[in-house]
Amino acid sequence: MLLACVCGIALAALRPFEIRSAFAEPSEHVYMLSAQLDFELPEGAKQAIQDGVAMTLDLDIVVSHTRHFWPDQTIATLEQRYELVYHALSDRYLVRNVNSGEQVSFANLSAALESISRVRRLPVLDQSLVAPDRGYEVSLRARLDVHNIPDTLRFVLFWVSDWRQQTEWYTWPLKL
Repeated sequence: MLLACVCGIALAALRPFEIRSAFAEPSEHVYMLSAQLDFELPEGAKQAIQDGVAMTLDLDIVVSHTRHFWPDQTIATLEQRYELVYHALSDRYLVRNVNSGEQVSFANLSAALESISRVRRLPVLDQSLVAPDRGYEVSLRARLDVHNIPDTLRFVLFWVSDWRQQTEWYTWPLKL
Protein backbone atom coordinates (compact mmCIF):
# COMPACT_ATOMS: atom_id res chain seq x y z
CA MET A 1 0.00 0.00 0.00
CA LEU A 2 2.77 2.44 0.95
CA LEU A 3 4.68 1.63 -2.24
CA ALA A 4 1.64 2.48 -4.35
CA CYS A 5 1.16 5.74 -2.48
CA VAL A 6 4.77 6.83 -2.83
CA CYS A 7 4.80 5.91 -6.51
CA GLY A 8 1.61 7.96 -6.84
CA ILE A 9 3.53 10.94 -5.50
CA ALA A 10 6.26 10.40 -8.05
CA LEU A 11 4.08 9.83 -11.07
CA ALA A 12 1.20 12.23 -10.51
CA ALA A 13 1.27 15.52 -12.35
CA LEU A 14 0.96 18.25 -9.75
CA ARG A 15 -0.71 21.56 -10.41
CA PRO A 16 2.05 24.16 -10.83
CA PHE A 17 3.76 24.84 -7.52
CA GLU A 18 4.17 28.60 -7.30
CA ILE A 19 4.43 31.60 -5.04
CA ARG A 20 1.24 33.59 -5.54
CA SER A 21 2.33 36.65 -3.53
CA ALA A 22 5.02 37.75 -1.09
CA PHE A 23 6.10 40.91 0.69
CA ALA A 24 8.33 42.02 3.57
CA GLU A 25 7.46 44.87 5.86
CA PRO A 26 9.23 46.41 8.86
CA SER A 27 7.89 45.72 12.32
CA GLU A 28 9.77 46.53 15.53
CA HIS A 29 13.11 46.98 13.68
CA VAL A 30 12.84 43.64 11.83
CA TYR A 31 11.56 42.92 8.31
CA MET A 32 8.78 40.34 8.47
CA LEU A 33 8.00 38.13 5.45
CA SER A 34 4.48 37.11 4.49
CA ALA A 35 3.76 34.90 1.48
CA GLN A 36 1.02 32.82 -0.11
CA LEU A 37 2.01 29.57 -1.85
CA ASP A 38 -0.16 27.73 -4.35
CA PHE A 39 0.09 23.95 -4.56
CA GLU A 40 -2.09 20.89 -4.53
CA LEU A 41 -0.98 17.45 -3.47
CA PRO A 42 -2.18 14.49 -5.53
CA GLU A 43 -4.22 11.80 -3.78
CA GLY A 44 -1.19 9.49 -3.65
CA ALA A 45 0.78 12.08 -1.69
CA LYS A 46 -2.09 12.64 0.72
CA GLN A 47 -2.35 8.90 1.30
CA ALA A 48 1.40 8.67 1.84
CA ILE A 49 1.18 11.32 4.57
CA GLN A 50 -1.59 9.30 6.24
CA ASP A 51 0.70 6.26 6.04
CA GLY A 52 3.46 8.07 7.93
CA VAL A 53 5.61 9.66 5.22
CA ALA A 54 6.68 13.18 6.22
CA MET A 55 6.46 16.06 3.76
CA THR A 56 8.74 19.09 4.08
CA LEU A 57 8.41 22.61 2.77
CA ASP A 58 11.65 24.59 2.53
CA LEU A 59 11.72 28.33 1.95
CA ASP A 60 14.94 29.87 0.61
CA ILE A 61 15.09 33.63 1.25
CA VAL A 62 17.81 35.94 -0.08
CA VAL A 63 18.08 39.68 0.54
CA SER A 64 20.43 41.47 -1.88
CA HIS A 65 21.76 44.99 -2.32
CA THR A 66 21.17 45.81 -6.00
CA ARG A 67 24.04 47.53 -7.79
CA HIS A 68 24.21 48.95 -11.31
CA PHE A 69 27.73 48.14 -12.49
CA TRP A 70 28.67 45.36 -10.08
CA PRO A 71 27.01 42.06 -9.25
CA ASP A 72 24.38 42.32 -6.54
CA GLN A 73 25.67 41.88 -2.99
CA THR A 74 23.95 39.31 -0.76
CA ILE A 75 23.04 40.89 2.56
CA ALA A 76 21.28 37.94 4.20
CA THR A 77 20.12 34.41 3.47
CA LEU A 78 17.69 32.25 5.40
CA GLU A 79 16.37 28.73 4.97
CA GLN A 80 13.08 28.12 6.75
CA ARG A 81 11.79 24.54 6.98
CA TYR A 82 8.34 23.22 7.84
CA GLU A 83 7.51 19.54 8.29
CA LEU A 84 4.05 17.98 7.96
CA VAL A 85 3.44 14.57 9.53
CA TYR A 86 0.42 12.53 10.51
CA HIS A 87 0.38 11.34 14.13
CA ALA A 88 -1.75 8.16 14.08
CA LEU A 89 -2.03 7.83 17.86
CA SER A 90 -3.73 11.21 18.25
CA ASP A 91 -5.27 11.18 14.75
CA ARG A 92 -3.86 14.69 14.19
CA TYR A 93 -1.75 16.33 11.49
CA LEU A 94 1.28 18.13 12.89
CA VAL A 95 2.99 21.08 11.23
CA ARG A 96 6.35 21.81 12.83
CA ASN A 97 8.56 24.81 12.22
CA VAL A 98 11.89 22.96 12.15
CA ASN A 99 13.90 26.17 12.77
CA SER A 100 12.08 27.18 15.95
CA GLY A 101 10.56 23.88 17.07
CA GLU A 102 7.09 25.43 17.24
CA GLN A 103 4.40 22.87 16.44
CA VAL A 104 0.69 23.19 15.63
CA SER A 105 -1.77 20.33 15.27
CA PHE A 106 -4.74 20.14 12.93
CA ALA A 107 -7.79 17.88 12.82
CA ASN A 108 -7.58 17.30 9.07
CA LEU A 109 -5.05 17.35 6.25
CA SER A 110 -6.64 20.21 4.33
CA ALA A 111 -6.31 22.55 7.33
CA ALA A 112 -2.66 21.53 7.79
CA LEU A 113 -1.92 22.14 4.09
CA GLU A 114 -3.68 25.52 4.23
CA SER A 115 -1.50 26.47 7.19
CA ILE A 116 1.72 25.44 5.45
CA SER A 117 0.78 27.38 2.30
CA ARG A 118 0.55 30.68 4.22
CA VAL A 119 3.68 32.24 5.65
CA ARG A 120 2.86 34.99 8.14
CA ARG A 121 5.28 37.41 9.78
CA LEU A 122 8.45 35.36 9.44
CA PRO A 123 11.40 37.49 10.68
CA VAL A 124 14.03 37.66 7.91
CA LEU A 125 16.21 40.76 8.33
CA ASP A 126 17.17 43.29 10.99
CA GLN A 127 16.51 46.85 9.74
CA SER A 128 20.00 47.92 10.85
CA LEU A 129 21.47 45.84 7.99
CA VAL A 130 19.97 48.07 5.28
CA ALA A 131 20.84 51.66 4.42
CA PRO A 132 17.97 53.98 3.43
CA ASP A 133 19.84 55.38 0.41
CA ARG A 134 20.40 52.00 -1.32
CA GLY A 135 18.22 49.60 -3.28
CA TYR A 136 17.45 46.09 -2.04
CA GLU A 137 15.60 43.05 -3.37
CA VAL A 138 14.11 40.06 -1.62
CA SER A 139 13.98 36.70 -3.42
CA LEU A 140 11.95 33.72 -2.28
CA ARG A 141 11.87 30.14 -3.54
CA ALA A 142 9.92 27.19 -2.08
CA ARG A 143 10.67 23.47 -2.29
CA LEU A 144 8.26 20.66 -1.46
CA ASP A 145 9.85 17.29 -0.72
CA VAL A 146 9.09 13.78 0.48
CA HIS A 147 11.17 13.06 3.55
CA ASN A 148 11.91 9.99 5.67
CA ILE A 149 11.09 7.52 2.95
CA PRO A 150 11.76 3.91 3.97
CA ASP A 151 15.01 2.54 2.50
CA THR A 152 13.14 -0.08 0.48
CA LEU A 153 11.32 2.68 -1.44
CA ARG A 154 14.35 4.92 -2.06
CA PHE A 155 15.35 2.66 -4.97
CA VAL A 156 12.00 3.25 -6.69
CA LEU A 157 12.19 7.02 -6.23
CA PHE A 158 15.81 7.14 -7.41
CA TRP A 159 14.59 6.57 -10.97
CA VAL A 160 11.79 9.14 -10.86
CA SER A 161 12.41 12.86 -10.36
CA ASP A 162 8.84 14.23 -10.23
CA TRP A 163 8.36 13.62 -6.50
CA ARG A 164 10.12 16.89 -5.69
CA GLN A 165 8.57 20.23 -6.54
CA GLN A 166 10.25 23.63 -6.62
CA THR A 167 8.96 27.11 -7.45
CA GLU A 168 10.71 29.68 -9.55
CA TRP A 169 12.39 32.53 -7.66
CA TYR A 170 9.90 35.24 -6.74
CA THR A 171 11.69 38.62 -6.45
CA TRP A 172 10.47 42.06 -5.39
CA PRO A 173 12.05 45.33 -4.21
CA LEU A 174 12.36 45.79 -0.45
CA LYS A 175 10.49 48.90 0.66
CA LEU A 176 12.58 50.81 3.18
